[in-house]
Amino acid sequence: MRNYKAVFFTGLILIITGILLKISTPETWISSVLISLGGTAKILFLVLTLRKNKLRPGYEMLFLLAGLALVILGAQLRKEPATLAFALPATLSGLLLKVSFVLLFIRRLRLHRLRRTRDQAI
Repeated sequence: MRNYKAVFFTGLILIITGILLKISTPETWISSVLISLGGTAKILFLVLTLRKNKLRPGYEMLFLLAGLALVILGAQLRKEPATLAFALPATLSGLLLKVSFVLLFIRRLRLHRLRRTRDQAI
């Protein structure tokens, strides 16, 4: 997993840069490209980590998918003044689900690594 941390942090930096750019200059298209590249890098990290550790995705992937759907819904709701009140709760709920996914995913990786080292010791 240590080999792929650079991919994860690159994706995170690209997303944060894209968000900051979108806030500071809302008319630019480069922010969307940066956010998309960052998301792609994070998905690449997830796939590489799952392949390296020979793990199959579990129920925590549902948290990721639901979180992504809510974040996208929140972004779409922000475009209309009538639905603006629902945008923040949807976005925050999506972010909470994505954080839950990360915590569960890290926990699952650690448990898998502990089992693997225990099995090798036996």
